[in-house]
Amino acid sequence: MRRSDTISMVVGIYEDFQLNEEIQLIERIAATAQTCIQHHPVVVLGSGASIVHGLRSMGDLAQYLQDHIQLDEGEETDSWLLIRTALAGGDGLEEALLKTAAPASLVEKIVALTWRAIAEDDLALMARAARGREHFSLSDLLQGMFKSTHMVTNIVTPNYDRVVEYACDIAGYFHAAGFEPGIIRNREGGDPVSIRRGAYAARTVRIWKVHGSLDWFADNSGRVVSLPISERLPEDLEPLIVTPGVSKYERTHDEPFRSAIQGADRALAQAASFLCVGYGFRDQHIQPKIVEKCRQRNVPIVILARTLTEEAKRFLAESAGQAYMALERDGEGTRVFLPDYPEGVSIAQPDLWSFDNFNKMAL
Repeated sequence: MRRSDTISMVVGIYEDFQLNEEIQLIERIAATAQTCIQHHPVVVLGSGASIVHGLRSMGDLAQYLQDHIQLDEGEETDSWLLIRTALAGGDGLEEALLKTAAPASLVEKIVALTWRAIAEDDLALMARAARGREHFSLSDLLQGMFKSTHMVTNIVTPNYDRVVEYACDIAGYFHAAGFEPGIIRNREGGDPVSIRRGAYAARTVRIWKVHGSLDWFADNSGRVVSLPISERLPEDLEPLIVTPGVSKYERTHDEPFRSAIQGADRALAQAASFLCVGYGFRDQHIQPKIVEKCRQRNVPIVILARTLTEEAKRFLAESAGQAYMALERDGEGTRVFLPDYPEGVSIAQPDLWSFDNFNKMAL
């Protein structure tokens, strides 16, 4: 046999081996996804799960604040200069705000502008959803998860938008986010709403919004209420959203954030598995319970992200246990992280990291 023929044969064998190895890996990814869903996971949604629906990223929000903030002379101007300097130096919005102890008046302006920006995107999404022009991968997931005896699914999110609520409506399930049903909605207190269809309990999605929601407000007396939103803030009402910054962890000691965090803690502590979509593992109101369960109980966890954050990779390396899988985009392919591939391995299959393709494998 000529040398060139030998080389060609060896190359062919190597390529066949690589192909077989990749096929086996894809089959393993699908099996892991199915195992996660079979355990009826608590779903954790980060900003990446909203960005795909046209909601602003942190970078977009930072630019919006810079374009629209109107400052009073003195403390506000001085504090905002420090924030702008940090942003110009490469810090993200949260890092920039955490570095500066902004006066209360500036915090109020940041909260109001953040609400306005996200509300604008949210209302546009609602309009598309109402016309049937928006696809929600979460709707597909919920329909697949409720093909079981489970009556409740828990979703935990730091997002203010109503992507989860719209997805539940499209899927045909009731949702409860800490308020009684209605137009002017009061707090439930600590007791979950019991939703029924006739004589039977209805399948319900419990939404734990640990940083508040666009439709949560407080009046001058501190009374908390949930109202439909419009492009303008309701007069004399304060939006109940926790924006990044030094006041973030102070505010969450108050209602309704405290009850939402406690509910999220219970859901996460009782979880048999986790599915994290677009979540960066940067929030101390969510991941401690995930870390505890994965370290001590080896609970299955799947993480989907366009790009895994450094914090997410640190979680995988130090706290995820031995039943994890993470998928992220890798050029035109996918990079998968598993206990026996802790540094990740790339496969040519595109978009396995996407929510849609996860559903196709898992449901």
